[in-house]
Amino acid sequence: MSQSSIVDIQARAATSTELFTLADISSVRNWDYTLPTLTRPHRFTERKAWTNASFFETEFFELYPVLKKISLDNLALMGGSVLSLLTGVFRSKDLDFFVVTDQPELSKEAACEYAHNRVKKFIRDVYTFMVTSNESLKQLQEETQKTKPNFKVDDYKFYKLDDFRVRRVLNVYTITVPQIHNSRRCDVATIQLITTPYTSVAELVQHADLSCTAMTYYNHEVWFSERAKFSFENLCFVVDGATADMDRVIKYFDRGFDVIMPHLDETKIRTHNFQFGVAEVLDLPYLTIVVNQLKDKKIFLTSMAKCERPPESDEAPAAWTRTSFSTYDQAAEASSLDVGSIIHYNIICLIHGNNDGLVVHGEGASYENAFRPRPYITERMLVNSYETVRNSLYNSNSLNLEKLLKYFTVWKPSELLNRLVLSYVAEQEAKGRPGVSILEGTEFEKHFKNVVDELVAQQIVIAKQKIAELEGTPASTLEVQQRFSNGMTPAKFFGRYYNDSEHLQRTT
Repeated sequence: MSQSSIVDIQARAATSTELFTLADISSVRNWDYTLPTLTRPHRFTERKAWTNASFFETEFFELYPVLKKISLDNLALMGGSVLSLLTGVFRSKDLDFFVVTDQPELSKEAACEYAHNRVKKFIRDVYTFMVTSNESLKQLQEETQKTKPNFKVDDYKFYKLDDFRVRRVLNVYTITVPQIHNSRRCDVATIQLITTPYTSVAELVQHADLSCTAMTYYNHEVWFSERAKFSFENLCFVVDGATADMDRVIKYFDRGFDVIMPHLDETKIRTHNFQFGVAEVLDLPYLTIVVNQLKDKKIFLTSMAKCERPPESDEAPAAWTRTSFSTYDQAAEASSLDVGSIIHYNIICLIHGNNDGLVVHGEGASYENAFRPRPYITERMLVNSYETVRNSLYNSNSLNLEKLLKYFTVWKPSELLNRLVLSYVAEQEAKGRPGVSILEGTEFEKHFKNVVDELVAQQIVIAKQKIAELEGTPASTLEVQQRFSNGMTPAKFFGRYYNDSEHLQRTT
């Protein structure tokens, strides 16, 4: 495939409604490396030879048997979870389902309501299936024991209902589902369900950030956008500078996909060290790429990583500062949090005014608690949580500054440190006490305890006020994928390596 063809495909990605199936996938790789392409030496990523979706379905339900009896109507499996099955070179950590209404006449409000109800129905269906399966096994055991008293159904055949968990952040539900396999193996499936409605599969795949994930399994068929078809056939994807998610670029490069960079000027990459067998660095503003060979347009790498300090850190300090989402950048991470951790996390979000970061959760038979507009945060939770924090702020002459700043907003950081430590140190200095002994003994511990007691009391009062305000606040309509604005441009992404040739500008 020529340079102009792939650039044209990328340019019309946002408007193209053309879809392809596995029957349309060519077995021949036709990318001719006429544009700068990041790859690894001697890399050849295998992919399975698919001709239709029936084999895909068989493999899918072998991996996720709990879903075999669950209706997937109007739910589209999207992105990396589909790609992992198609290539077989990696295992996706979760499944991502999106709602496709197939009803373009619905209003925005009606479509959103439809999507929320469809996701809730799926979650209820999964739990009901597991309950029904367990009840059937219990009934079988009871009936059989009437004639065979020693008969007992193997424990592994029962679903562990207490392990069923539902977490929600904004518009994303993450459920953890215990599974049972015919091989006596048990595991859990992590499933994400996004309530943003799409009118069609074509609209859904248009919204994929990377072309290698613009594919979906829907209505017993695997569908590809035009750019996804190219990516899957050639095991590569285009990064034109529009994406801001470097983690995903790195992830799929490491999974065997080459990266085409149309706007990269490879002639500006240093090559001096190659003659000594030493690598060079391609220092893009957002990616640090270690290059050990350059052959025409093929750029051979040894590693790729995010820059530790992107340009925004100098342009706007707020963009570099850790945000309130820093400990929870992806909704899927909620599945790994236990109830206690969620309570603490929600309290931190609450007192910092980050209502969009709150995790709404339900456990086992109480899974529908996750359907509430906001989580439970009670006075008892506040008291118990701050008691735990109080006892862990200062141990073995070490002050936990990170925890102090996370859990206390009643005083400014400078005042916190002054009241807890600095004022005491100044007082002891005035008394002529040697610096080496200022914090020794029980006197400082007593001072610290008294200040923390006052601090905790005031913080709990503020937190209670925040809870009251939260209950009167409408549930957020913000979507996880919209939390961060994307002001990325090719010139910004590639920096001094930007190729602004007339051909690329005219083509794109």
